[in-house]
Amino acid sequence: MRCFLAVMGKELRHMLRDPWALATVTVGAALLMVLMAYTFSADVAHVPLVVVDGDRSSQSRAYLTRFANDRFFDLRCWAQSHEEARGWVESGRARVAIIVPPGFTASTLQGERVPVQIIIDGTDPNTAQQILGNAEALSASFSVELLEQRLARAGWHHGSRPVEFRIRALYNPSLEEVNSVLPGLMAIVLAMPALSAALSLAREREQGSLEGLMATPIRRYQLLAGKVVPYLFVGLLDTFLFTLVGVLIFGVPFRGSVADLVLSSGLFLLANLGIGLLISSLVRTQMAALIIAGFLFVMPPINEAGIFHPLYAMPSGARIQSLLWPATHYVVIARGIFLKGVGVGAFILDALFLLGAGLLLNGLAVWRLKKKLA
Repeated sequence: MRCFLAVMGKELRHMLRDPWALATVTVGAALLMVLMAYTFSADVAHVPLVVVDGDRSSQSRAYLTRFANDRFFDLRCWAQSHEEARGWVESGRARVAIIVPPGFTASTLQGERVPVQIIIDGTDPNTAQQILGNAEALSASFSVELLEQRLARAGWHHGSRPVEFRIRALYNPSLEEVNSVLPGLMAIVLAMPALSAALSLAREREQGSLEGLMATPIRRYQLLAGKVVPYLFVGLLDTFLFTLVGVLIFGVPFRGSVADLVLSSGLFLLANLGIGLLISSLVRTQMAALIIAGFLFVMPPINEAGIFHPLYAMPSGARIQSLLWPATHYVVIARGIFLKGVGVGAFILDALFLLGAGLLLNGLAVWRLKKKLA
């Protein structure tokens, strides 16, 4: 036990002697999460809009006012011509232009279809798709109201619509993307302590001090445990910091238990630290450890952990591969704790996977270190 405490104390002193490195793992990681949340959040609102009212009637104005009053759009100009509206889109001052032709009211009163033109800036396909969907939804609701008015004038009193949608989105009523993305991003930024642990062990090997430690009576598992525990504590501190950032800066709801989040984060950190130590036991330089660990801690979670692409939409091979990464299981647990308010017990299989992966990877790191230095 004294050997373990001695190594842990040594590692803590190393961390405190380099405040910039400690700040990078804590404050720097929090800033990284803020930048990534702003970057990867796909919520679109206040899209610059320009409109042309070629009919200049109360009905055409009522139609265009729907767009002006909608939160998704931000009306910038009532243009006078098609050319002026197109110029706004070409210059980037507007992302969409809606052009109502002359005779809009007359055609709708006669039951004819009116070709309203919508010009969208397609340089960003994702935004363009959302613009198109919102424009179609607003136009469809206006068309339904016109049809009901026409039926009422014809003397057909239908009473109410035969089907009424009552939509209730559980856990994220506003459907804000950041509420889903930010808990998932914790799986990426919580890799920082594990990366630091990997670099620490690689530095010991590179400087030749690791062999000196191994020559002492200390056991190899005590050595690795002493190096892991300080970074585990730093990772748990990061968990509190990241939660505060999500709740206070981005308004992400936190409905679960802090104890459940700490427990699940501890299991995830244990698995990540196992990956980092296993990598550092295989390489001889800090640069190699940084490149390999940095790649494994960032690319698979972004592409395969379900943060941005749902697992059920992946091919079966990619889905199986994604389930092998600890980040995939942590994303499921973190979202459940943040948004659903459920505990780790609801995701017991994911928690057991993290525990098993942590024990297995750290065990392999101990075994590999023994093999390399024996």
